[in-house]
Amino acid sequence: MRWSIKAALLAASVLASGQSFAQFQPAPRQIEVAQLGDVDPFEVGVNPVLPDTVWSTGHAGALNGALSVLPDRASPGWTSPAAARLALNALRSSGEPPRGGRDDFRLAAKRADRALAASRAQLAYELLSRTPRVNESDPLSRVFAETALAMGRTQEACRAADALLEGRDAAYWLRLRASCLALDGAIPAAELTAELARAQAESPNFDILFDALVLGRSAPEDFQPRTALQLTLLEALAPGVRLVPHEDAPGWLHLAAERTGPAIALPETLPEALETAVTMEGAERAAALGALIGQDIDREIAAEALAVRLSDAAQQGLFMEAALTFGPEVASLPITEDTLAHGVHFVLAALAADDLNAAERWREALMDGPPAPAPAPSEDPLAAPATDLGTLPSLDGEAIEPGEEMAAEEPEWQPPAPGVLVALDFARAIALDEVRDDAFMALLAARLETATPERLCQAAGLVALGANDQGELQQALSGLTRQSGVIPPAFGPLLLAAGAGALGETQLHAASLLDRHPDDAETCGASMLALDHAGLRRQALQYLLARVIEDAA
Repeated sequence: MRWSIKAALLAASVLASGQSFAQFQPAPRQIEVAQLGDVDPFEVGVNPVLPDTVWSTGHAGALNGALSVLPDRASPGWTSPAAARLALNALRSSGEPPRGGRDDFRLAAKRADRALAASRAQLAYELLSRTPRVNESDPLSRVFAETALAMGRTQEACRAADALLEGRDAAYWLRLRASCLALDGAIPAAELTAELARAQAESPNFDILFDALVLGRSAPEDFQPRTALQLTLLEALAPGVRLVPHEDAPGWLHLAAERTGPAIALPETLPEALETAVTMEGAERAAALGALIGQDIDREIAAEALAVRLSDAAQQGLFMEAALTFGPEVASLPITEDTLAHGVHFVLAALAADDLNAAERWREALMDGPPAPAPAPSEDPLAAPATDLGTLPSLDGEAIEPGEEMAAEEPEWQPPAPGVLVALDFARAIALDEVRDDAFMALLAARLETATPERLCQAAGLVALGANDQGELQQALSGLTRQSGVIPPAFGPLLLAAGAGALGETQLHAASLLDRHPDDAETCGASMLALDHAGLRRQALQYLLARVIEDAA
């Protein structure tokens, strides 16, 4: 028997996204009943992280400025995954709209657009699918249609195009409706609608795919989509083929294209399935490993699959994304000599998933070695106890006491190198917000012995949050100057937002600065100080924890 896991993987990816978005949730809020039409788009969120004052503490104009400096959905995206997650934690949170921003659909659309650029299509889709009156706004409907198309929910995108009240005759919507008609087999109406769009603005890449669809031709060779609509049309022309977007396409579209391609078939037995999975490449390899990680039949196989998946992610600079998704699995993995070979990555993944108990258990096992196996039970519990045979002769003539092991002794367990253990304890202390403790001072000093720009940045952020470095960091940074031609970070908007207590704006400005100046100690220190001042200390610690985990992985 062989088993297809494509459908299961799609469901698992949605669940995994939900798990990663759900980290560090606040306590549930009291539910208030309101008329659906009275709900503002900012009052809708996905697994909110920040308090419900996230937007109301700021002003619409200032928030528009904060959103404007973030990468939009048409851009290549963020360069720092940790900064993107910091922004996303604000963008997916809900609360009363900013002052002067109620029913500002363009501002709400900009928020959804930036959420899409910072994550997968899934989050922006969930955000807008819960938002009422989307059909009253061209910008909001457009972001929703893009996310629905990216996720393969073509009918929902088509319904959004039909339901739109204003701006429905724009070229974008005409092309979407033409595609919907063509996919439904209404070719004459589709061609007429596409011609109306063409009269407004040319789109050669759309025309290539649309003409192939209505004329019954095969997919153009080597075509690489740049938009979600192009991805949808190409998928209809080449079902079951792995599609790769153009290198200039936004990151969220590359992630969405991973759902395309043939169903993944693995052998029946789990060891063979693991062997097959590790021979795969790219998205297929990640998906197959993800299925093996989630199965409950053999958790040692799950541990091996997780070790490979985390190692792959670390090499790609995406360890935190994989750790947030699969970190909750660490608690159910068996601790053996074989699985402890990957124990460092498992501790880091558990910390990323906020499972401090699992992280502590694996950290202790790294120090002490795997637990001793339980003694094998007697085959016959009713058998009489063995008589005392006294001392037995050995083959070389020396006496052996009864029960003495004749096999060679097991080698003594060797813990990881001290530097690795320091990194794990350093991350754990940040997760527990123990950065003000005296013990943390020694860990920070050990980290600064290798004063890379990354570690100086981490240290500056931690000192801003109250860690004591006995002045060493100040001394190290006192003589630093910026290189000629390097544009210094502009802290004005961040400091003003933090001083005003504007939660959302403070977090978005901090994320933007940290994305553009990821290794600048001054930026790290100022951003963490501003977040802490605004009441966002937990967000600051999460950001630094992510940086430490990525560095240690």
